[in-house]
Amino acid sequence: MRILVIDDDQAVCEVFGEFLHEIGHEPLITHTAETALDALRVQRPDAVLLDVCLPGMSGLDFMKHETVRKLHVPILVVSGRATESQAQEAMRAGAFDFIGKPVALRRLQEALACFEVPAKKPRKAKNGTGKTEDAEPERRRAPRAVVALPVRIREQSGAEWESTSVNLSASGIKVRGNGSRRAARMATLSITLPESETRLEVPSILVRADDEGYAFAFKDHGDERLRELHELVRRTAGAPTVDVESPVRILHRIGEAISATLDVDEVLRIALDALTHVTGHEISSLHLLSADGSTLQLRGDRGLRPRLREINHALPIGQGLIGGVAATGKTLHWAHVSESADLLPAARAAVTQEGIHAFVCVPIHSRGRILGALSLGRRTREAFSESEIALVEACANQIGLALQNAQLYSATRHQLEDLKSAEAQLIEGDKLSTVGKLAAGLAHETRNRLTAILGQAELLLMGSDDPVKSRERLHTIVQETSRAAQMLQNLLRFTSGHAAARHPCRLEDQIQWVLELKSHQLRRDSVKVVTEFGSVRPVMADEGQIQQVLLNLVQNAHQAMAAHKGERVITMRLSEPGGPNVRLEVLDSGPGIHPNVLPRIFEAFTTTKAPGEGTGLGLWVSYSIVEQHQGSLRAVNRPEGGAAFIVELPAATA
Repeated sequence: MRILVIDDDQAVCEVFGEFLHEIGHEPLITHTAETALDALRVQRPDAVLLDVCLPGMSGLDFMKHETVRKLHVPILVVSGRATESQAQEAMRAGAFDFIGKPVALRRLQEALACFEVPAKKPRKAKNGTGKTEDAEPERRRAPRAVVALPVRIREQSGAEWESTSVNLSASGIKVRGNGSRRAARMATLSITLPESETRLEVPSILVRADDEGYAFAFKDHGDERLRELHELVRRTAGAPTVDVESPVRILHRIGEAISATLDVDEVLRIALDALTHVTGHEISSLHLLSADGSTLQLRGDRGLRPRLREINHALPIGQGLIGGVAATGKTLHWAHVSESADLLPAARAAVTQEGIHAFVCVPIHSRGRILGALSLGRRTREAFSESEIALVEACANQIGLALQNAQLYSATRHQLEDLKSAEAQLIEGDKLSTVGKLAAGLAHETRNRLTAILGQAELLLMGSDDPVKSRERLHTIVQETSRAAQMLQNLLRFTSGHAAARHPCRLEDQIQWVLELKSHQLRRDSVKVVTEFGSVRPVMADEGQIQQVLLNLVQNAHQAMAAHKGERVITMRLSEPGGPNVRLEVLDSGPGIHPNVLPRIFEAFTTTKAPGEGTGLGLWVSYSIVEQHQGSLRAVNRPEGGAAFIVELPAATA
């Protein structure tokens, strides 16, 4: 194949050039995208090896260029900055594959093999000694006719010379000159057709010159003047008359589908549509193995009539032609499929009625596992050639890769969903644990409030007070009732379930609410609360989740100072450090965090509390919630003693 190499590193180009020569390809080395575009306009290569980072136009811009997109040249992208995002961008731009540097040459050879139509098996040819030796395999893409035609070469300089064609294809011609000369790059070929005086004037490009002659490629394959040449090649070489799409383009199209979507049905549809252009086959079917591995299920078809579709809807493994291929993993092909003894009786009647003759079935597999089978049939009596079978096998490999990718994606997605579900359950469990602790404290505080209310009511009933004192008692009853109701309301507000919804909210309000909820417990343990609120912007947050974070941090500070002998102070500080975030600091005057615990303080089940006093999930849950809000949470020990937990959250934009 002719490989266009585009890389600005001279040493890399030398390695690629030598290796491509070694494995039988023809490299064309360029160092800029602009130079490569000029080369493309002269002749379309079979494949492009493209570096992303180039001087001037980048490799990605090269792929997006109109000239490149129109030619549909398969492109292998290589890069020394092999990031996932860059690889995805290259694939979206139309790359067939992405290879990171340093490039393993074996990996490069495997990738290039996807574009190469496999050669026919070597034929035994007799040499001059009467012995047999392996003849050189045929590697040409298009059918060629060995025909001698008079050809006059007219160069751009005006020079003209006579030649005779050696062989002819629909895309070019090889000629042998009358005498030794050096042909120009661009020329017009005047070709005299056999058994007539018709001369075709065909603009052409010189692509190769060697001891055997000169090879020209026709400049415009869509030129109406080439119709007669196409017909001559078909008659002479026995080529089929159907419109055959390039095998490389078929593989490229399927490869693009794999890179663009993980929808298996979409990949299967594109693959079957592409294969309908392979030498004019008229029916195709694609079966995938059922979940229990006992049957093959029809997942796509082209050209199947209702009766044949019904027969192929579900096939047993190991029975019939398709079931046999899925069981053995070996390709099967017939020139006259009705003659096969393995054909199921129902299928034999339908095949005979449909007039199907040539048939090929290849396994679909990935990583050593059979996933299904791909089948093609045609009503003409022309058998599938080896190159056609090789193309179908290559397409089946691409489909197997797509199925494997889809299965991996599906498994990964389910695992992520399970992790999210488990995380949500842990967060909810931590919330319930917090509710339990709050409820225990609130129960004690509520009993105090009820005691005061009950006592004041009983004193009123005794009726020994003057009117002024009675009014004071009633006022106290109202106050205590309101306090008890507010405590219960705060607890209910925290426990109520709601859908997560982020909107601008004021951290000052959330802090005051949490402190009010914890106030009775903090007063009981002689904890002083200091608030230092600077002027800060609202943050984009879910109020319920932020309240859970604040409550966890305040409770953590409270519990850290429970056995502290000195002054117990919690400081809540709000500020803006500059930039897009708002900062909240929760400071305590406790003993601080042990150095061995500090590096893993936010890991799940990390706790310094006695057994039964904590779950070890509070700080982990808080860290997860802040991270989900695109914020950060960190912990440090204060130089003056105690711990500091710093939360930063993105400020709400206007």
